[in-house]
Amino acid sequence: MPMIVYTFLDDYDFSEKTIAPFVTSGSSGFSGTISTIESMEPDAVVVEGLSLGSSEASEPADAVSEWLSSMGQNNVVLKKG
Repeated sequence: MPMIVYTFLDDYDFSEKTIAPFVTSGSSGFSGTISTIESMEPDAVVVEGLSLGSSEASEPADAVSEWLSSMGQNNVVLKKG
């Protein structure tokens, strides 16, 4: 994870909150990110994240919409730009 994400997790309390991580990646995907978030925020619920490869990152709306729908977030509308 970038250091700014570590700082963000250090500065805020996500107890009893849901964390839904997502990344774009050329090859590594989440690596150890999920377990790191879980260890830094032990009282939060960390759901299965979304990892988009570089080819998917240029047009992510369908993948993100499907991911959000799978978590019950059907009222989210994604717009380009």
